[in-house]
Amino acid sequence: MVSMPEPVIKMIKQSDSHKVLATVSPDGKPHAIVCASLWVKGDDTIVLGEVFMQRTAMYLQKNRNAEFLVWLGRNAYSIKAVLTDRKTEGVEYDKMCTYLDKFDFTTIAVWEFKVLEVWDESASKTGGTQVI
Repeated sequence: MVSMPEPVIKMIKQSDSHKVLATVSPDGKPHAIVCASLWVKGDDTIVLGEVFMQRTAMYLQKNRNAEFLVWLGRNAYSIKAVLTDRKTEGVEYDKMCTYLDKFDFTTIAVWEFKVLEVWDESASKTGGTQVI
């Protein structure tokens, strides 16, 4: 596992940044969803609330690899990660429930991912380069 650089962590934490999770179906087809509840838990861990993730949850049970795309304006990062845990109780779960209740969403679970790689996907000369 690797530590995310501060600019990546900052972008994930920004409420106005865009966040997408990509997984792969058992037959190899890509699947992407919007992530309204993506959080940083330490510099090497990403946490995501499961709300409307029927296919995503099914795909992650078969293949724990995932990729997050986070962007704001021209700056963007791709974060390759692996699912390490799915929690339906505990501190992280309670925190997510409190957050998602504000939007009238019911939290099913909290997914925890360890970061494997970070790539710069910005619309710039550094786009396409591995950050870590």
